[in-house]
Amino acid sequence: MTFPHSKLTQLFKELKLTNLIAEEKNEAVLFNDVLYCAVCYETKEKISILRPTRDDPHVFNCPYCCALRTYNPVKGADQNNPEPASVNLLDATPNQSIAEDTTYLRTDFINSNWRAVTIPELEYGYGSLSQRLNALAKSHEEQQKVATAQVMRLLAQACSMTLNATSINEPFQPMIKWVDGRRSAIADDFTTDDLSFFARILDDIDFSLLKARLADLLWLCRTPKNPDHARVAIDAYVSLPIDSVTWLRGVSKCWERAARLCLQIGEGSRLEKIEQQLYSAFDQKYEDSPLMQLRLAKLIEILGLSRDKYGQIAQQLFSQAESLQSNSDFNAARSYLNLAGTLYRKGSDSQGWLDSLAMAALCFEQEADQRLSGELPGQIVANSFYENAIQAYRRIPTKHRGSYDVETKLRELRDKLSLTGKASLGEMGLIRTPGIDISEMVTAAKAHVAGKESPGLALLYFTGFAVPDFEALKSSAIEGMQESFFSSLFGSTHMSADGRVVAKTPPMNLHGDEQANQALIAQRVQQQFSIQMQLAVQGEILPALHQLQTEFRITRESLEELCYHSPSVPENREKLTAYGLWLGFDLEFGNAIHLLSPQFEHMVRTKLKEAGAHTSTVNSAGIEQENGLTTLMGLPEADQVFGKNIAFEIRSVFTDPLGPNLRNEVAHGLLDDNSATNIGSVYAWWMVLRLIVRTLVVEYSESNSVAEQA
Repeated sequence: MTFPHSKLTQLFKELKLTNLIAEEKNEAVLFNDVLYCAVCYETKEKISILRPTRDDPHVFNCPYCCALRTYNPVKGADQNNPEPASVNLLDATPNQSIAEDTTYLRTDFINSNWRAVTIPELEYGYGSLSQRLNALAKSHEEQQKVATAQVMRLLAQACSMTLNATSINEPFQPMIKWVDGRRSAIADDFTTDDLSFFARILDDIDFSLLKARLADLLWLCRTPKNPDHARVAIDAYVSLPIDSVTWLRGVSKCWERAARLCLQIGEGSRLEKIEQQLYSAFDQKYEDSPLMQLRLAKLIEILGLSRDKYGQIAQQLFSQAESLQSNSDFNAARSYLNLAGTLYRKGSDSQGWLDSLAMAALCFEQEADQRLSGELPGQIVANSFYENAIQAYRRIPTKHRGSYDVETKLRELRDKLSLTGKASLGEMGLIRTPGIDISEMVTAAKAHVAGKESPGLALLYFTGFAVPDFEALKSSAIEGMQESFFSSLFGSTHMSADGRVVAKTPPMNLHGDEQANQALIAQRVQQQFSIQMQLAVQGEILPALHQLQTEFRITRESLEELCYHSPSVPENREKLTAYGLWLGFDLEFGNAIHLLSPQFEHMVRTKLKEAGAHTSTVNSAGIEQENGLTTLMGLPEADQVFGKNIAFEIRSVFTDPLGPNLRNEVAHGLLDDNSATNIGSVYAWWMVLRLIVRTLVVEYSESNSVAEQA
């Protein structure tokens, strides 16, 4: 990155920093063998000493702006100019050296008044702590205590990383990632000197959050590894209190990380204490948080703790679900029942598992009935819950369905589904925009998702944009052929980005009917849909996604929960599908499509199998092979299962050679770094999300009249 030099050149001219004046691409100022961040000085008038990185000797990390800066010495430049008698840099006093070196001193930490950042201790976890350390660093800068400020910046960077407790090798992730590749700090950014400084001050720290982070970094990054650092981290993590407020502010991840560290170093006694404390916390009542017991039980199950008490835990979860159901909190009740069923099954209690499945299905039906009983009945919402109830009852094995009268319930639910489905048409809206100026479209898309009460409701609106109308596209294509038939007199060849011929379109048959010109019509339809898809991505999806991200944080856990409940996602595919969706919310559409494409194909195959379609082929050797998505979407049952519009959309996005053809591009490894993040990938990600969300409406508290606008 090149930055403006006029201001810097003028201010540093008396220092004769010829390397800065001569080199126009440097992002650092070298003075007295110390590198300073030139960008911070130019844009914020702040002095920040750069620290080296491990990857590249010409790349340095700025503690102040959390960015990587490059420095390439200029040949012949005088890099050892003596400091002049009077230097006025920012707020520095005359003849004052900004910093002698980048070595951090323990005394600077002790005298920094660092305990001021610990009040209140757990306000918002590590994010809050990092912000307070940065604020303290700024205060020291204003007092000309540059070395102390650098110590606070270093600690702020250490605390800025987000904790991914499930990962053994990369538990710390950057807090921020920019689209141009820049990022905030990660564990590998800390040098040997940094780690040595952490080790020197570790015993001086009595604040659990900070002590745990530094000890964990020492265990992760220092070689050879010292298990005592892991033990210090474990003890600091588990000293954090368990309550319904702090648990959601990062304490849950701290306890999970502590348990995984115990497993990693074989610390059985500490793990046993963690197990006892988590179970004791689960056994308590949390009147202010109906989901707290669920969260604790989920962590116990994920870590594989208290296996001998799975039956007791499952029974408590089931009882809590009954209480929530009686209070019409159906969404929370289903969450408890899902985990109860999992634990019952792991404990070989088949009756408890079946009861959990049946009760979860009943909750869906009861919530749907409740949605229809108000003054403004929500047909769309009720329809979704009835469909979910059907899918939930189908999870009960066939041999046990008689005990729960499942077949009768399924017939009743199908009737309710049909009635609410027809009534839902009157509640649906369509976003339109005239002309080619999409500014109004962008504004409307943002307004469509803005100001919602919950992430679930925002997702419902986000997936509520119009889907393609196949018949309208076809009529428009035929009309276009008739109005400008000259261009249709010639055939066309369609090539991929790497020069392969992927399709050929014949010329129009002037004496034929619509059937004779089917290939040409299909090409025109796909062409028009491609334009619609581009408008949808640039005018609706991406602007709405940006608006949604400014208001809510969509987590992987919430998406896993969504996929678990959605009848569109087959069993045991929740985590993979949710991860693909989460990557899209992280703007990693290239990675997302490589994960979602095969999972979506399996979704389609599963739905067709449920409809009685034959999705496999037996060859001459008697080997049965599953058909690919192209073949699956060519089955007559495809239009019946998905409807004509969605079936056309699936073919256009995933299997049509004239479109993105993502299924085959992904399967054959034909997408490169650029093509993997194109319009088609973004639209495909949103389409899969839409199909999943639209089969499961997340609990929300707005009135049904608001739902009519979705």
